[in-house]
Amino acid sequence: MFKLCILEAGYINPALKDKYPPYSDLFKDFLKYKTRNWNVSSYRLYESEFPHNINDFDGFIITGSSFGVYENFSWIVKTIRLINQIISKKKQLVGICFGHQIIIQALNGLIEKSIYGWGAGIKKINFFKNKPWLPDNLSYTNLISFHQDQVVEIPNCVDHLAGNDFCKYYSLALEDIVFTIQGHPEFSKKYTLDLLNLRREGIGEFEYLKGVTELNKIDHQGILFGNIIANFLERKF
Repeated sequence: MFKLCILEAGYINPALKDKYPPYSDLFKDFLKYKTRNWNVSSYRLYESEFPHNINDFDGFIITGSSFGVYENFSWIVKTIRLINQIISKKKQLVGICFGHQIIIQALNGLIEKSIYGWGAGIKKINFFKNKPWLPDNLSYTNLISFHQDQVVEIPNCVDHLAGNDFCKYYSLALEDIVFTIQGHPEFSKKYTLDLLNLRREGIGEFEYLKGVTELNKIDHQGILFGNIIANFLERKF
């Protein structure tokens, strides 16, 4: 049985916690056609919960977060050490949003707040490099995004898979053991709209209205990426 470890780097906004489950449960539901046959454990990194032995697991997912990877918290420093241990053991590792960023930071990339502000809504992502776990004909996809921080410099060891004008380094990979994306395939449109409404003032009216329009008019291809992530974790490529 495949053993998955979900590393929660953040939590549902307190204003929405009565409507939505923790991030770990969002991922279990997102990958439910797989996780019902997997052994799934989760740890709250932001509460300094860490797995005792990474060899107990076959694959790892690091979730999104409202924290910044550049913030000076002891759990972030410890997470970077954990990432390097996971990579050294050649365990499958997926990074989502914050997870994408902190993995690249662990590999000596650079993460900053975007000069363009927030990217919130459903964004078109152009793929220009293929990997065995990606569909052969994948040239672009539409994914929910919700971020201000992004990767601005990448280390030489990673492959640049996808991006757009707003977020150049949207998806990256290290060999066949690390796969990261800036977007949120696990988010639903409903949750994203609630989050947009909650963060409206901070995001700004222009980006808020743009995000709402995108949610109403563009299909979110989260299911496609659920399949991609599951196949990557199980090394079905």
